Order: sequence, then structure tokens, then C-alpha cells
Amino acid sequence: MAKNTKIRITVPATTSNIGPGFDVLGMALTLYNELEVTREPGWGEVRVDIRGEGAETLPRGRANLVLRAFRALRPGPFPKHNLFFRMTNRIPLCRGLGSSAAARLAGLMAAAALKSGKPPFADVVAKACAMEGHPDNAVPAFFGGLCGSVVDKKRIEYFRLNPPRGLRTVLCVPDFEVPTEKARRLMPKRVSLADAVFTSSRLALLTAAFAQGRLELLKTAMQDVLHQPYRRRLVPGMNAAIAAAERAGALGAALSGSGPTVLAFAGGERAGRRAGRAMERVFARRGRSCRVLVLGVDGRGARVRTA
Repeated sequence: MAKNTKIRITVPATTSNIGPGFDVLGMALTLYNELEVTREPGWGEVRVDIRGEGAETLPRGRANLVLRAFRALRPGPFPKHNLFFRMTNRIPLCRGLGSSAAARLAGLMAAAALKSGKPPFADVVAKACAMEGHPDNAVPAFFGGLCGSVVDKKRIEYFRLNPPRGLRTVLCVPDFEVPTEKARRLMPKRVSLADAVFTSSRLALLTAAFAQGRLELLKTAMQDVLHQPYRRRLVPGMNAAIAAAERAGALGAALSGSGPTVLAFAGGERAGRRAGRAMERVFARRGRSCRVLVLGVDGRGARVRTA
């Protein structure tokens, strides 16, 4: 590649679990982080500019997730080159919308692009999943659509579906954070046979609902006993918000990732706004403000361009 190189990475937000699909299911959304990396003549200087979400709080040095992921593929400096990272973040942080997966994927893709100069990046997804510890955000963020994924002996096996046209995702994003690590510590090490059967049956139904376009199944299919009951203490009002969304006409609702965002599906923009307002009122009664986002499903996944 030329000495002066600029690459642009776009990575979508993701919602994961989607009820019973804990660490398995994820969906890419039409909300994006962008990373622009400029390589220019110099002596190994690295500069970072952050705009949007986390601009006041995210580290600019080695602790930054984008830089850490970048260095996982390119650990050494570029001889006789400086690197300038410009991050434009639109995905809310620590809200169950895949912000960490997007950051790691962007850094890995940037490093791979500067290393080889051409996609696809065969080891990027596996590396991102290893860094995340689970595949349900990184896989749909990379491939787009609804993805189910499994890590089998360090190999990623996945399927991808395009959800029905017109399906809208409604996100009620409260004004507080829930770190994924904290949410995971609340979960039990073992589950009962009844809970295992409940989960597997709903996961099968949920997959069929999307594959066959049978959206009337979503309300039942998105029920969960595996992780939501243990995480609700971190998201006061979660159950009430799910119930309110369904009463307002949502096709189904669940915690997004580890929360605190609550996800609902709706059959159109107007229905989505109605469900979003219903969830917003639930959190307002508990003294919490929220952002309501009505988004589509991203079908393209992460993208890279060179200039």
C-alpha cells in the first residue's frame, strides 16, 4: 500500500441474546461507529481523537479498546510512519448494544487492512470473538443481519438470516450503565432441567419465527429464564418495561445484551414509537430518563474503505 494511506471502518451496533439466545443470537442494527485511520510519514507517533459517545471518558492511550485490538494484530510501531485514529462513536457505552465488540472489530479490521490491504479478513471475526469471550455481538456486527453462532474448538460456526422487511427494533436506552462483567457475575453456574428445556424450546421457536417470518411467535419466543431474572436487579423496571411494550403493541420484548437497554420488535415506525413511549414512561416513574431509538436491521455488517 502507499505510504500515505487512509482507511475508514464502519461497524454497526448489535443487540444480543434476544431473550433465550444467551451468548448465541445477535442482530446488527442501523446505528454505527466509524473509525478513520490515517497512516502518514513520521516516527511512530500515535494520535487519537474521539467524538460522540465516550468523548469525555474513553482513554486515548493503550487502554483504548480500538488501539488494544489494533495492536493485537499489529503489535509493533510502523517504521517511519505516524498513525492518527479518529473515532466517531454513536453506539451508547455499556448499554447492551455491542459497543465493546464494535470497538474491537474496528481496531482489528483497521490493522488487517493496513497489513494486507484487502478484505475479507479471515482471522478478524475469530480474534474479535476471543477478545470478547463470546460471539453473539462480533459475528452479527461483522456479517450483518440476525446471526446465531457457536465457538467450536476455536472455530466460529454461524448461520445468518435476513429478518422480515419492515421489522423495526425499538430500543429504550436508560441513563445508566451496566458493565457486562458485573451482569455476568450475577448468573448461576448451573441451571435446572426445566429451565434448560424452557430455554431450548424458546430458542428454537425464535429462530423459526425469523426464518419463516412468523412474527406472531415472537412474544412467546422471546421469553427467558436463563439470564434476565438474575439481571433485573441491575435494571429496575425491566419487567414492567417489557410488559408495557407488549401492551402497546410490540411483537415481543427482552433485555438487550446485558442491559440496561430494553429491546422490542415492532411491525413499523409508528408501532415502534408507541412501544418506545410506553417503556420510557415506565423508567420515568422510577426517576430514570431514557433515549428511545427506532432502528432497522443492518444487512451489510462491518465495512472498510481505503483512500
